[in-house]
Amino acid sequence: MKFMKKLRVTLRKWRREYLDFSSNSYKVIWAVIFFLLIALTLNLDLIPNQVDLRAGQVSQNDITAPRTITFIDESRTSELRQRAADTAPRVYEEDSTVEEEVLNKVNALFDTIKSEREFFYFNKINLSESETDEQNDSRVEPDQKQGNTEKNVFGQNEIDNLNEDEINEIIKLINSEIDLEISDQNLANLIKLTDSELSELRERATNLIQSKLQSRILPSDLTSAREDLRQSAMELDISREKRLILADLTESVIAANMFLNQEATANRREEAIAEVEAVEKTVRQGEMIVRKGDVVTEADIEILERLGLQKSGINYYNISGRILISLILVLLLGFYFYKYQPDIWDDNSKLLLIELLIFIVVVLAKILTLFHNPFVDYMVPTAMASILLTILIGSDTALITTLFISLLIAPIYDMNFNIVLTSFLAGLIGIFSVSKVKARGDIIRAGLNVSFILVFLIGGLSLLKQNQDWSNLIWSVGGGIINGLLVGVLANGLLPYLEDLFNMTSSVKLLELSNPSQPILKRMLVEAPGTYHHSIIVGNLAETAAEDVGADSLLARAAAYYHDIGKLKRPYFFSDNQFGGENPHDKTSPNLSALIIKSHVKDGVELAGENGLPSKITDIIKQHHGTNLISYFYQQALQDNKHDDIEKKDFRYDGPKPQSREAAIIMLADITEAAIRSKNFNKNNHDRIEGFVRGLVKDKLIENQLDQSNLTLSDLDTIVKSFVKVLTGIYHQRVEYPEKLLKEMKGGNKSD
Repeated sequence: MKFMKKLRVTLRKWRREYLDFSSNSYKVIWAVIFFLLIALTLNLDLIPNQVDLRAGQVSQNDITAPRTITFIDESRTSELRQRAADTAPRVYEEDSTVEEEVLNKVNALFDTIKSEREFFYFNKINLSESETDEQNDSRVEPDQKQGNTEKNVFGQNEIDNLNEDEINEIIKLINSEIDLEISDQNLANLIKLTDSELSELRERATNLIQSKLQSRILPSDLTSAREDLRQSAMELDISREKRLILADLTESVIAANMFLNQEATANRREEAIAEVEAVEKTVRQGEMIVRKGDVVTEADIEILERLGLQKSGINYYNISGRILISLILVLLLGFYFYKYQPDIWDDNSKLLLIELLIFIVVVLAKILTLFHNPFVDYMVPTAMASILLTILIGSDTALITTLFISLLIAPIYDMNFNIVLTSFLAGLIGIFSVSKVKARGDIIRAGLNVSFILVFLIGGLSLLKQNQDWSNLIWSVGGGIINGLLVGVLANGLLPYLEDLFNMTSSVKLLELSNPSQPILKRMLVEAPGTYHHSIIVGNLAETAAEDVGADSLLARAAAYYHDIGKLKRPYFFSDNQFGGENPHDKTSPNLSALIIKSHVKDGVELAGENGLPSKITDIIKQHHGTNLISYFYQQALQDNKHDDIEKKDFRYDGPKPQSREAAIIMLADITEAAIRSKNFNKNNHDRIEGFVRGLVKDKLIENQLDQSNLTLSDLDTIVKSFVKVLTGIYHQRVEYPEKLLKEMKGGNKSD
């Protein structure tokens, strides 16, 4: 017990030396340290590697699964998706311009043949009749010659007039102008046909092509389409030469009229892939992965890696991802406090407390991964941080921090959604359970609430799985129960030390300080009983008024009990403790008496520090008199002094004025209780008490003692009514018992 007390004193001393800082540079330093610790913890491999196997090796030992895991079989899933993509139907669209382009090629061929052979024929005739050298160098179109009465008519006589060299020259010209894969022999045969035969052949080619293009021709069907055209051409009732020409021509010009739509086909593939669900594989605890003497396969290696049993090289991508996640979450948390909770952002001690609790939970989560058992998977005590932050700071801060912790531990458990969900919901239950803490037992009950909810939550998540493992379910539920118990114990045990280390005051601490068994209160009861009873009444007044105006009633009551502890140094100098005896002020000057009266504030602050009272109570001890004038001794000094050198500042308290609503309420309760007790009037008169109290409050308002307390005029009216209600109950008129009844009561007591 002495060790624990000494530890708390050491923590308070350490806090005063190292945590009482206000510079933003400290905020940045601690934030950087916090980020580095979190990133290091997430990337620290606490699980010792056990095997170093490669596919194709022979295992020297039996290897079993230390825990149950379910993971996505990437290779099988990839195989099924690739198969779905390969079998997805392709999307084709018809190109309506293909027929026109093909027929244009056919027409161009026939037109070119007619044009070129007519040119050679008429040019030959004209050259033989010409006698000038100019006509040898000029190329004259047939339709420009005079005496040409049979233009565009090419019969057998004209064909016979063309020699082989001229036909070969025409073939060369056609090949240079028309891009068709037609043999020279067929082109020569075409050139030797009459105009009527060419027209007939053109018509037959057009019919064959149009007939074929009426059906869908895919690029893959082009070979069979050419074969069909050749067969159709060879079945015509015409000469063999013409059939060969048609077959060669149609084969050369035919083209696919259906083309692949790349975008639509890609969408079909993606849809087919999306419809393939990921293949899950479950390895149960104790299941044999590799037997001694077996050849290790790639699938075995994957399972070993999933379980963390396989040695592997450093995964820099994984490390970078965890560092990036840590950085983003830390920045978001800091921005939240900066933007939406500036009171937290400006208080470095609160920020450091939040960082410390987050770090503790993350380290505990990392340590729990050492145990390959579902029993410990659900034992991450996130609710511990939630409970402590709710008690010490507030539920809003606890809520956002709980979410932050839940997201932060996700990488530790391989992004297991169940762990993240249970962690967050357990924290929420902890926050709801300690919204109004009245004793340390409430923290234990909060832990039990967490256990109770986790039993159903973990059970529900386990039932969602397709393959039920009842042993795994029992282990998991057991881990949830232990989680709540662990949360209650840790939160209850850490609370007093965190209060001392970070100079924070919880409701539990205030309840403990309000206990009359506290050493300093017991000392006050013995050494300054009048002050003790005065403080008790002031506590009743302050608590009621604070509750009515929405202030911290528990802080008001606890601070009221301690606001006059400075009187313990010289209790007999205060009228509370004189009980009609000799007044020591009768033998001292007014200046000295005022100095002694003022000093009880300073003495109270020193005594509060020696007894480890929270700073909130110490601040109220400083402020509960504000800069009020000690009017009795000031008036006495004015009467005794004959030189008019008395200054009011020498008879005022040093202040500061009340900085909070609780401090202002205690100031008003203090002067009200003292004034009511000192006044000799009928205290059973409710209206008289109310008028008197309103006058006291009005005086302090006029003296500007309440300017910095954030109390409104409406609050002051509520405070007056609260004081009157309490005082009326204290000073109510008591019923006088008849003398006969008193004797009977005394007789009964004696007989007892």
